[in-house]
Amino acid sequence: MRKGLLAASVAMLSLLLSGCVSIPSSGNVQQGDPAPSDASSLDLDILVDPPIVDGTQQQILDGFLTAALSPRNNYQAAYEFLTPAFKEQWQADENATIDVLADREFEEVSDSQIQLTATPAASLRDNGQYEVATSAAPLQLPYTFEQVQGQWRIASAPAGIVIDQANFTQVFREYTLYFFDPAYRFLVPDSRWFAGRDSAQTSVVQALLAGPAAWLAPGVVTAFPEGTELSPAAVPVSGRVAEVSLTGAAFDDIAAAQRMQLQLNQSLVGSVRNVGDVALILNGVESDAGIPANPAVRDPRVDPRPVVFDGESLGYLSTSGDGITPIPGISEQVAQSDASGAAIGPDAESAAILDESGVSVITADADPVPLDPRSGLITPAFDRDGVVWSVPADAPSDLVWFSADGQKSDRIPVPWSGTSIAAIEVSRDGTRLLALLGDGPRTYFLVAAIVRDGDGLPVELGTTVLRLAEVDGVPLDVAWVDGRSVVSLTRVDGEATRIVTQDLGGFASTRDGPLAGRLLDAGNSIRDVRVLTDSGSLVVQSGVGWQERASGIRFIASQLPG
Repeated sequence: MRKGLLAASVAMLSLLLSGCVSIPSSGNVQQGDPAPSDASSLDLDILVDPPIVDGTQQQILDGFLTAALSPRNNYQAAYEFLTPAFKEQWQADENATIDVLADREFEEVSDSQIQLTATPAASLRDNGQYEVATSAAPLQLPYTFEQVQGQWRIASAPAGIVIDQANFTQVFREYTLYFFDPAYRFLVPDSRWFAGRDSAQTSVVQALLAGPAAWLAPGVVTAFPEGTELSPAAVPVSGRVAEVSLTGAAFDDIAAAQRMQLQLNQSLVGSVRNVGDVALILNGVESDAGIPANPAVRDPRVDPRPVVFDGESLGYLSTSGDGITPIPGISEQVAQSDASGAAIGPDAESAAILDESGVSVITADADPVPLDPRSGLITPAFDRDGVVWSVPADAPSDLVWFSADGQKSDRIPVPWSGTSIAAIEVSRDGTRLLALLGDGPRTYFLVAAIVRDGDGLPVELGTTVLRLAEVDGVPLDVAWVDGRSVVSLTRVDGEATRIVTQDLGGFASTRDGPLAGRLLDAGNSIRDVRVLTDSGSLVVQSGVGWQERASGIRFIASQLPG
């Protein structure tokens, strides 16, 4: 085997990024780094050379892989490297394999075939959904060649494109689509990646009409009626107004029209370049329904103060870190129970606690109600529908829930496997369950959709999950940062810890946590991540280190928006 492409590709990409784009790049983006937030840095206009005259098979393949970095005119430049017959078959936008450039190797399998061996970092589905690779096992990608009028051209190749990590965010941009929780109280984000600045608004609307990603679909709904089509099949933008023309349904429900408008506004305005407003046209008539009078909430926020317990009081830690404001009617009961963990319920009117007797729920001025007496339980999770979730650490499949009136579920089938489970937390909109699991020497976390009935009680978890990053070590804790980001804490090498921050449907970043970290809380942003150590110190990141904010803390409690 040889690394024939590597030197050629590095040279091409260096030239590409330094002088052949309309907007310069500031450098490579490695997998795990957050995607750039400046839209202008993503709207690149890549210039690609045509096939080399009398080029070798390797040169033609090098040129094809580089040309596939340009989505202009539906990857027109890449199609120039294909035989006339294969041009009719190859689908550039079917999917994308995101690989590690330095690991690419090539082997001449025969006098008409070259095999590319690539190390996958992630993949992109045809609907724009980004998925972290679940295995680093090499991919074998064959390319065959034929001569066309004396020139080598590619006669067969894998569907979609192969793009390295460094260039992925130069070609693709992340967009957030929005759907609803089943009660239309909240807007739920669904991240997608699309290439091509001129067609981004069309890609977003088509994806909205196609519906949520498979893993999210069981827990959300859309306002667009089944059979709705974009006609014409493009979204023109004039004067910063995107014109979305829909057909295929009656559209006689004003509430549905208002929700469609809200979904379009949230998914396009401020996300797609040059879109400042959306004109919705239904069966040829411009809608004047507007948006709902009480629109669904996007990204509900929690109290920025962490909820902590110091052995005497459960409440909100002051900004200075030298005092706790107790939660009335609950703080005293938690102190009496000698709880080791807790989750605060909606509006801080209740708490699910873990103590030696198991999991109980506490409400103001009422006796604790025992829920789950099983041994070895982890700290329970509370959701905004008043449901408490509970599972033993060494039995990840034994998940159950309890309603506000004490109703207990049967064991909920779980869409995960592992030897242990360290933490669970429900998203603030109630649509998704986050779980941190151990599987032998590895830690991984995932998100599954929650299916609920008309009363808000869980029915099941979605069978397809969004699997997130993996690291070596012992799983400790997870938290929601906001509606589309999560964070995990893992113990590695003695007292050292790792913190993984993950965009759902996007990148993960890993950083060193504090020594002897045990629990974490995220507030409303990455800057708000707080870690509790074994010694009872609550620390926050300050520069490259960790600074103590409070001491004598027994545990941090998750909380829900008011």
